Amino acid sequence: MDYLFRFAKPRLNQEAMISDIYGALEERRDIFINAPTGIGKTDASLGAALTFALKRGLDVFFLTPKISQHKIAMEAVAGIKRKFNLDFGFADIVGKRNMCINDKVNSIESDGFYSACESVVKAGKCAYFSNAKSFDADSKGLAEAMENGHNSMLDYSYGKGVCAYEVAAKYARNCRVIIAGYSHLLNPYNKSTFLKKIGHSIDNAIVIWDEAHNLINIANAYFSTAISELGIDAAERELKAINSKIDLDYLKFAIKKLASRKLALGMPESFVEKSDMAELMEGEYEKLIDTLEKAGLEYIQAKAAKRSAILHVARFLRGFLDADESTARIITNRNGRIRLNVSCLYPDRALPTLQEAYANVFMSATMEPMNMYADMFGLANSKMMSYASPFPKPNKIAFIDENFTTKFTQRSNEQYANIAKRIMEIKESVPGSLAVFFPSFTVLDGISRHVDVSKKYVQRRDMASVATESLLKRFMEDDGSTLMAVMGGSLSEGVDYKNNSIKGIVIVGIPLTAPDLELKARIAYLDKRFDGKGMDYAYIIPAVVRAVQAAGRAVRNENDRAVLVFMDKRYSWRMYRAAISNSIEIADSKDYIKSIRFFWDLNNVVDEVVKGKSYKDAEE
Repeated sequence: MDYLFRFAKPRLNQEAMISDIYGALEERRDIFINAPTGIGKTDASLGAALTFALKRGLDVFFLTPKISQHKIAMEAVAGIKRKFNLDFGFADIVGKRNMCINDKVNSIESDGFYSACESVVKAGKCAYFSNAKSFDADSKGLAEAMENGHNSMLDYSYGKGVCAYEVAAKYARNCRVIIAGYSHLLNPYNKSTFLKKIGHSIDNAIVIWDEAHNLINIANAYFSTAISELGIDAAERELKAINSKIDLDYLKFAIKKLASRKLALGMPESFVEKSDMAELMEGEYEKLIDTLEKAGLEYIQAKAAKRSAILHVARFLRGFLDADESTARIITNRNGRIRLNVSCLYPDRALPTLQEAYANVFMSATMEPMNMYADMFGLANSKMMSYASPFPKPNKIAFIDENFTTKFTQRSNEQYANIAKRIMEIKESVPGSLAVFFPSFTVLDGISRHVDVSKKYVQRRDMASVATESLLKRFMEDDGSTLMAVMGGSLSEGVDYKNNSIKGIVIVGIPLTAPDLELKARIAYLDKRFDGKGMDYAYIIPAVVRAVQAAGRAVRNENDRAVLVFMDKRYSWRMYRAAISNSIEIADSKDYIKSIRFFWDLNNVVDEVVKGKSYKDAEE
């Protein structure tokens, strides 16, 4: 069968993926795809989905967890449309805040932006929104701007004096393909409004979920919130600044009282029941939240502020009130700082969306074990396919170093110094840049101070996105340098280290979640929900996924080569080694440093042969 595909022909495994996805759509079944980096998941999924959708009159949603991942999807759809001269529209839509061109609103952060946007629109004070109402979706240049991505759309809208988000939504009404973020469909607080605005429904759509291993964690975040004494203090200062009569002293007193009762004998954390906060639930609770939301907006407008602690308090109170049995309320005292958390353990309220679609395509390079994801997504009758890497096996080699561990009970400055020494040995054996990923900033900080290399780039806690991007750029342009970052962060997942800028990756330790009450509650909840699998689903597998994601940063195409070292003796344990082996083949070696040197010597010889020289020349 001829599929819509923008390149001359698909790779071997990519062609099988297209066929498998198309077959699942014919059966109207969801499909889980586990495919390594470089196989071309975006082109395969869109090729199959578009071929099927255009025949059946269906829509296609391509959803990503990060804005940076929209570009390749846009390029794939544009390439198909151009190659086959097809007549259909496609739209790139990001969150409203990222498409706002109103200078009086777009600098406001977090919850404050949406409240401010709604307020100025209702008051008729946003000219961009007003102009967008009568703007023709067939206007000259709009289609070209939209099909070049949301940044192009921003420039176009600014020039026309119209709200980019409103115009994009209006244009999307007649589009066959919508490229957007997870929250547009997964977040129940946004979904219905978004679908109504763009005039589409999920039941008539194929939904492709890119990087789907992130889905549960992202959905959990929609229903999680927290508040602290410091946050309440900040809200009180804001209220005072606008001469508000709202008094939050009682809230701070209630939380302190709760802490003294629940955290007796120096306990650092304790579960909280809704009944424990009865004094907060009495009276006109909803009215208080509404009043706080108005006050927070007033503060932002009066002080030209970018954010409001008042709005955060309002969001917390609503989250505390709405919390259900799949949520844990936990109060903590860390170094005298009291914090009350509402933590979603499992996103029951978000997952019905998955049942509504015509069919779903879930794909990731770390989608193993697929039956776990199908189980957690509530889609047990799905098709599950896994594909081998399209790259030659000799391009990558991986080892486990059993001489070290970052297990909490065995951490010491001496252990950190020894790990650092081994990292430097590996660096000397790698002809290029090395990336070292750690389970936490605590371990990173403890080891990095002992790593004495000439060019070292270290990720820091709470780095702004601009600083992170700058760090990444400098590292990739500085050949022979060393990057030190954490697993599960912005430098270890979803980022493309181009041109084989990494020749070696060291995974130090296992990024297991801290064994706190929230984790215990999540394990217990998932144990009950999924027949005793809570430990695997909440603790072990997510950690291995983070490690494998980080390890996958080096080899991105058929010409890339790299060595991988998993530096923790626990990776040799059956449960961890088995989980890693789903994605990475582990080599055995008595002296892996020597094996690394041999790997690069051999590859250098191969390179010389490819250039047309003989083995003898290469040896000389």
